[in-house]
Amino acid sequence: MSTGDGVGSNLGQLIKQLDAIEFKTDRDLYNYAKILRAIGFELYMRVGMDADMISAILSQYKGKWYTFGLQSKIRGKLVGGHLKAGAAAAKVLGLSGVKMYASFVKHFIKPEQEAEAEARKGKGKGKSKPGFSIGDKPSDGAGKPGEGGRAA
Repeated sequence: MSTGDGVGSNLGQLIKQLDAIEFKTDRDLYNYAKILRAIGFELYMRVGMDADMISAILSQYKGKWYTFGLQSKIRGKLVGGHLKAGAAAAKVLGLSGVKMYASFVKHFIKPEQEAEAEARKGKGKGKSKPGFSIGDKPSDGAGKPGEGGRAA
């Protein structure tokens, strides 16, 4: 099982960083997603390895009944399977942060970039500008749709 010595693990630091984030800019959302992904990956690896270790330890158990020793591998896998399910949940946690940021880019950043590109072309002069601002404005050469530039 995992020990609390923190060797090779920065899970505590990641949780403190996640707790310290205040959502004021798009970079805060990006940092949140990045840290959440790292936490999910760390938990997924740790809990998955612990599940394998528990399964291996329990599969070697020799019971007092003659049939129990033969069934210990199956029973050990059943017990470890619960932790494997928890590891899968941690993986989903990490992916949810990535999907959240991708959705933010799709629904907030891309429409603003398209509106700015349209305004530069002279179209939509009667339309009002959106009432929000996200991050640094792209320069004239960067951030145009179709160029594959980085959004935030």
